[in-house]
Formats: sequence, structure tokens, C-alpha cells
Amino acid sequence: MAVEEGEAVGMPSDFDLEEYIKINPDVKYQQVRKDLMDHGFYNQARLDTAKRAFITPDSVVVIVLEGTTPPTGSKLAKEARALAQANINADNDAFLKDSALVHKVFSTYVGFADSLWKGVDSLNSDEKTAIFEFNKQQTGVPSVKEDKEFLEKFVYDEDLMTQHYLLLGLLEGRAYRYCTQNDKKSTPISKFVPDTLGKAPIMLDYSAGHFCYDSKSDRKYLIQ
Repeated sequence: MAVEEGEAVGMPSDFDLEEYIKINPDVKYQQVRKDLMDHGFYNQARLDTAKRAFITPDSVVVIVLEGTTPPTGSKLAKEARALAQANINADNDAFLKDSALVHKVFSTYVGFADSLWKGVDSLNSDEKTAIFEFNKQQTGVPSVKEDKEFLEKFVYDEDLMTQHYLLLGLLEGRAYRYCTQNDKKSTPISKFVPDTLGKAPIMLDYSAGHFCYDSKSDRKYLIQ
């Protein structure tokens, strides 16, 4: 989807969303991760909730909001966190049993190079953590079928993906298109001097330039 002239101020005239996403697939798939986190289908969110579980004197389990005081006489329900962890482990174990799904998440959603895929049994802890961010945690019996349907039917917001380049991609120095034979490729991004945004920058600002991606060298170059 190309951007029409005047559609977005500051957007390159040859910006094409499909090409931008092909080069930067995480821009698309981070919508999945955020949706899971926002709706409680995420490991850490469930653990955090369980951590705030208390049992009242009449044996009622209540979830105490952050910054509020537990009911008088209640006790921290340590069992709630242990149960939440056990359910999460069971759900993750079920997810890992579908090798084809895990492989797809590994290379497509997380963005690891497919050449690094050696099978489920070879995944390290960091790789598993990244993969589990795309596992739709069920509160009952684990369902890989539900996980697949969630990923396959997820509706992406194209406007958000387009806005990403203007709000973050440009600042981060992301390539928005592939380099062509007409690009000089004389200045790799490593030689481009970004704005430091002050003495103690939170991040470097590359928005003074636009960059293309050269797939042969796996490098980004300043478009001149």
C-alpha cells in the first residue's frame, strides 16, 4: 500500500507499507504481542495478578489493585502464584509440542534468522521467552488450536504500521525501502552521525536522514 501524496506529512513519497513491513516485520507483529498483553493473555501479566491475590478470613480470594490496601485480616495467597505458574508452564509446554507452529513464530513473528532454527529441543531460554510472548495463554485446558486461530485471524491495523515510521522508524534510522541500482550506497548507517538529543540521550535520533536496506550486504545506507 503506497502512501498518497499529502497523506502523511514528512512521509517519503515512495514509501510503501508492504515493503516497509517486509524489511521490518516486527512492526507488524508487535501488534499481536501488545494485544495479548492488553487482554491478560500474557505470562507476566497473569503472574503479577496472582501476586496480588489475597484470601479473606471467610476464604474468599480477592485481587488487590496496585497501591491499595488488602482487606483486614486477609493473607497473601501464595498458592495463587504457584498455581498461575503451573498453568503457564503447562500451556507453554503444550505450545512447544507443535513444532511447525513454534518454527513459524520463531522466524516470522519473533524475527530470528531461519538459519538459526535447529528444532524445538535446541531452543535456549531467551529464544523460548521471545516465542512465548506470542502464546495466547488459556485459563483452562491448553489449546494449541486456539493459539493458531488467534495468530491466523489476527486483524492488523495498517494505519498504526504506517504511523510507526513517522513516530519511531524515522527516529531509529529504520530502512523504509530496499536499495536500488540508483542508490549510491556510499554512506552506511554506521557512518551517519545522528543527533544525540542532548548530553544524556535516551536514544539516538536518525531522523535527519532516510535509509534503504541492501539485502546482499545486510546493511542500511543513507538515501542521497
